[in-house]
This record gives sequence, C-alpha cells and structure tokens, in this order.
Amino acid sequence: MSALGTPAENRWPRKIGTRPALLGLLISAVCIGLLAHQANVTQSMQSLTRLNGYLLFLPLATFLVAIPLRALRWDMIFPPESRPGFSPCLNALGIGNMANFLLPWRAGDAARCVLVGRDTSVSKVSRTLATLGVEKVLDGLALVGMVLFAITIVSPPTWMVRLVSAASLIFGGALAALVLLRYRAPALIRGATAALRRVGFAALGDRLESPLASFADGLVAVSSSAQLLRLLMMTVAIWVTEALLIWGLALSFGIDISIKSALVVSAVLGLSLMVPAAPGGLGTYELAGVAGLQLVGVDANSALALTLAIHAWVFITNVALGLSLLAFHGVRPAQLGEQLKAFSAAG
Repeated sequence: MSALGTPAENRWPRKIGTRPALLGLLISAVCIGLLAHQANVTQSMQSLTRLNGYLLFLPLATFLVAIPLRALRWDMIFPPESRPGFSPCLNALGIGNMANFLLPWRAGDAARCVLVGRDTSVSKVSRTLATLGVEKVLDGLALVGMVLFAITIVSPPTWMVRLVSAASLIFGGALAALVLLRYRAPALIRGATAALRRVGFAALGDRLESPLASFADGLVAVSSSAQLLRLLMMTVAIWVTEALLIWGLALSFGIDISIKSALVVSAVLGLSLMVPAAPGGLGTYELAGVAGLQLVGVDANSALALTLAIHAWVFITNVALGLSLLAFHGVRPAQLGEQLKAFSAAG
C-alpha cells in the first residue's frame, strides 16, 4: 500500500495545533483591512467582468509547464541512488500543493515528505525533508534575484528594500547552513548529541542521530556546483513561467503590463509566501499582489481585481489537479485531509 493510503492513526497524532492557525488568520485579517483602505472593492469586482475567456489558454499552458518542471527539479535534488522518479514527485507535488491551499502554514509542503514514497520511516522522511529545504532555498534565491532585477526598472519603496534585505539574509544564511551541514555533518551531529547527553537528554540524542545523518545525505545537491547551477537554471525557468501566467491573466482582463513587470509582481507574490497566513495565503497574497502591481503602474482597483483573479486561478488549478490525482490513486479527500492535518501537528 502506498503512503497515500496508509491510515493516519497508525503514524501521526490526531489534532493540528490551533495557535499557528489563529496567528495566520489574524495576519490575514489585518492584510484584508489594509486592502479595504487602498482599493474600492465594488469597482474591483466590476473590473472582473472584463474577462476575455479566449485568452485563458495562456495561463493554462504555463501552469501545465510549470508543474512538471517543479516535479522534475524536485526529483533531481534527491541523491541519484534514491530518486523516487518523476511520476511519484509529480503526484506528491500536486497533492501537496492542493493541501497548501486548504490547510494553514503550507502544511502540504511538509506532507510531501510522506506522500512521495512508500517508505515513511524517520530516516527516509528526513532525507526527503532535506530535498524540500534545498528546493525552498533555490526558490528564495531566485526570487531575491528577481526583486534585485526589479529594482533596476522601478523605483523601489522602502518596504521592498527591506523585504529583499530580509529575504537575502534568510535564504543566503539557509544555503550556507545547508552547505555546512553537508560537508561537516558527522562533526556537527557528534557535537549535537554530545551536548544533549551533557544536559541529560542522551536518549533524545541517540534518536536524533540517524535522522540527522539522513537529512545530511539528502543535501547531496548542494555539494556539486554543476548540479546547483542546473537546478538554479531550472528554478529561473519555473519562475519565468509564473510571470508568464500573471502576464497572460493580465491580458485576459485587458490590463497592459510587460513581461518584465510580470516578473516583478511574481517575485513580490513569491516572497509574500514567507509570511504566515490563513490557508491559501488569503489576505497576504492580495496585499502583496496589489503592492506589486502598483509598483509597475497598475491602479489600485485594477490591481486588486487582477490579484483576486490570479489567486482564484492558482487555487482552482492546483486544487483541481490535487483532486484529480487523489481520484486516480483512489484516496478520499477527507482521509487525506486528516493525514495532512496530523502531519503538520507532528512537524
């Protein structure tokens, strides 16, 4: 039986923590309040009636390219001898993305560690978690590069400079930490377990030794400059498709923006995902989208209408793909929902 069909109660606790979810809801509520002061919601809704349905094939085509690209990149991040293959990565990615829109704190990303294969042992999950870490760092560095590019074509406000500075520190530091762990794993693990023993947690140190070693094994991608370069090129291609999706949807609503401007908006939206929020990024996504579109000259009402359309589009396409994959594997959505909620609580 695959990981998708394994009963949740055999592996994970039952309840998801409520505090992170409440914090996300609070942040989303604040963002929605700020949006209400920036744009006229009624006029924004009227702008949505300008949709040219024939042009929706552009964002659909980019979505159908971006998802396989992400699955292929994820498979390439794994150590060569333990790669799950393109199909399992695509399945786990599609279902995990769906869960990200339905559960708080992007729980679907962590759940991919279990969904990608049959072996759900601690060591295997730890290795897969490392590949997710590399993936997020690659995305973060690409987004920082895109924002830096944006600064050359727009006059950046203070918040944008602060955002890119914070993101640079976070993702640059994360990459340095991953490289250090990859090359100095044995010494770091020995030091960590010894420290735990000195403070009376010897049993915990013994239990963590194997998962930490497996996590370090999963960082093989950062030990090869050639592999990192290939992965970075794929990451740039992925985010270009995201920008093309925004550009295509803008055309569908009669909003004239350049592909360069779409890259700016894509980067701002991508970095907004670092902020805790309600399921699907409700509120934070809209606030970031409006801010990014205003940077490239779109008025607030049109910016809100387009951002709502982008958010609805990515929600519908990702949830539809996830439900299709669940149906293909014969898994009920309710069953998976319980598994992912329990997994996010355990993490």
